[in-house]
Amino acid sequence: MDFLRWFLENFGIFFGSVFLFYFFLMIRRLVVLYDYLRDVPKGENETVLEKTGLNSLSFLSSLFQRLEKSSKSQETYSSFVVDAIWAEIDCRISVHFQAISGYVSTLVLIGFAGTIFGSIGAFNEMFQGLASGKNAAVVFAASWDKGLSTALYTSLGAAAIGGVVLTLIGSRFLLTRAKRLEAMVSLKICQILERGAQ
Repeated sequence: MDFLRWFLENFGIFFGSVFLFYFFLMIRRLVVLYDYLRDVPKGENETVLEKTGLNSLSFLSSLFQRLEKSSKSQETYSSFVVDAIWAEIDCRISVHFQAISGYVSTLVLIGFAGTIFGSIGAFNEMFQGLASGKNAAVVFAASWDKGLSTALYTSLGAAAIGGVVLTLIGSRFLLTRAKRLEAMVSLKICQILERGAQ
C-alpha cells in the first residue's frame, strides 16, 4: 500500500493510474504467451521438435485432425486447412506480441507526455516562486512537488518498463520459443501431408 501511495504521489494520479493500467495489460499478455509457449521443447534439432512438446500443439489438434482427414481422402481443400492452422497461430500467439509492442510504444509516448506536463508544472511553480521572492530551496522543493517528480519518474518508468518488457519478448524464452513452435507446426503439417500422400 505504501508503494502504491508513493507511486501515485510521484507519478501523479493520472499518469500513475495509466502506467499501472498498461503494466497490468502487458503482464496479462505475457502470462497468456507463457501458457502457450511453456511446453515448447528446448532442443533445437529436428528430431526433438518432432517427438517432444506435443502439449504445446494441443490447441491445434482439431485442425490437425481435419488436415489428416482431408489429406487421406485426397481432397483439394487441404491448403485451406493449412491456412487456417497458420491463422490460428496468428490469433493465439502473434497477436500478443503485436499487442505488447503496441503497449510499450504507447507507454513511451505517455511517459513523454508526463515529462512535458510535469516540466510545465515545475517551471510554472519555479517562476511564480522566484517572482514572489521565495528562497531558492523552497522554490525547488515546491517545483518537485508540483511536477518535477512527475516529469522525471514518467520518463524513467516508461524507459524501465519498456526496456524490461522488450527484453522479455526478445529473450530466449518467448520469441525463440514462438519461432520454434512455428517450426514444430511446419513439421507436423509435413508429416500429415506425407502420410496422406502414401
